[in-house]
Amino acid sequence: MNSRTENKNALSIYSLSNNLSAKKILPIYFFFGVDMYAIDEVVKTLESVVSPLITSDFDKDIIRVEKKQRISEILDMAYAFPFGSGRKLMIVKNFENISDKKEFLSYVENPSETTILVLIQKGKITNLKSVPYNLLAERKYLFEAKELKGTDLIKWAISKANKLDIKLSSENAYALVEIVGEDKSLLEMHLNKFINYLGKNKELTFETIKKLSSLTKEYNIFNLQDALGRGEEAKALQIVFNLLNTGQDLTMIISMLTKFISVIAQSIELDMRKIPDNNAAKAIEVSVYYYRKCKNAKFFRAENRLFKAAEALFNADLTLKTTSADNKTIGAKLISEMMN
Repeated sequence: MNSRTENKNALSIYSLSNNLSAKKILPIYFFFGVDMYAIDEVVKTLESVVSPLITSDFDKDIIRVEKKQRISEILDMAYAFPFGSGRKLMIVKNFENISDKKEFLSYVENPSETTILVLIQKGKITNLKSVPYNLLAERKYLFEAKELKGTDLIKWAISKANKLDIKLSSENAYALVEIVGEDKSLLEMHLNKFINYLGKNKELTFETIKKLSSLTKEYNIFNLQDALGRGEEAKALQIVFNLLNTGQDLTMIISMLTKFISVIAQSIELDMRKIPDNNAAKAIEVSVYYYRKCKNAKFFRAENRLFKAAEALFNADLTLKTTSADNKTIGAKLISEMMN
C-alpha cells in the first residue's frame, strides 16, 4: 500500500511540550486542534528553544494568512536563505484560510534545511488521509491539540501549579476546575492571582480557592448550583442573568449544570450502596467537597425532579445549538423547567 494513503494519526501536542530541544528541531511543525491555549504555549516554548539558532532579527517572521491566500508566497519565503548565518523561524497562523493546501505537499517532501516552519490551523481536521495532512502525519510533523478533560486537565492544573511553586493536591485541583471552569487560560490566571495571597504559605487550600475565585464576579457557577439545590428559583434566575451579563458562556453553564445533575444521580446510587464519600468521589472523579455538595442538593434527590432537570438541560442545549434564541431567554426557560 502507498504510505501516503495510510491513515496516520497526528501526534499529541502535549507529548511535544516537554521534549523540545535545539538538537532535535524538526523542519516543520503543523499544529491544529480546538485547544488554542495549548498551541500558543507550545509555540512560545518552541520560539524560546530555537532562539539561540537565529542570528538576525530579520530571520523571524509571523504571518497571518488572509482568506483564500495562496501558499506559493509563503513557500517562497520559506525557501529563501536566512539573513544571518543561522536558522530562520516562520510562524504561519490561520492555515485554514489557505485555498490551495495540496500545493504544500511538495514542501513537506522537500523542506528547507535552514527554515523552521511552524503552521497553525484552528479546529479539527476531518480527514487525515487528505493531502497534505497524510504526509505531515507520516513524517511526524503533525500535532493535535485536543481539549483536556477529566483527570488529564487535573494533572495539567497540578503541573502548572508546581511550576509556580504552589502545592495543589488532586482534590483541590478538582475543586479549582469545578469553581473556575475548564478554560486553561482562566485557570492559569487564577493560579497567578493566588500567588499574591499565599505569601509564605504555598499550599493552595479549598478555602483559598473558593474565597479568591468568588472575587472575580458577583456570582459563580457554584452559587447557581447551591440555589438550584435548595429549590430557590428566583435566586437561581438572578444568578444566571448575572453570569451571562459578566460574559459567562451559556454553553459552559449548561455543561456544568449537566455535570451537577449527573453527580447528584450517581451520589444517590452510591449512597444506597453505602460507599464512603471519599471513595465515591474518587470513583466518579470529583472532589470530596463537590461530591458532598451534590449530595446535599435536596431539591433534586427525588427521581422525578432529576429527570425533569436532565430533560430541561437537554432541551436548552438543543435550543442553543439549533435556534437564534437569546441566551437570557434560553437561560430563563431552563431554570423554570428545572424547578417546576
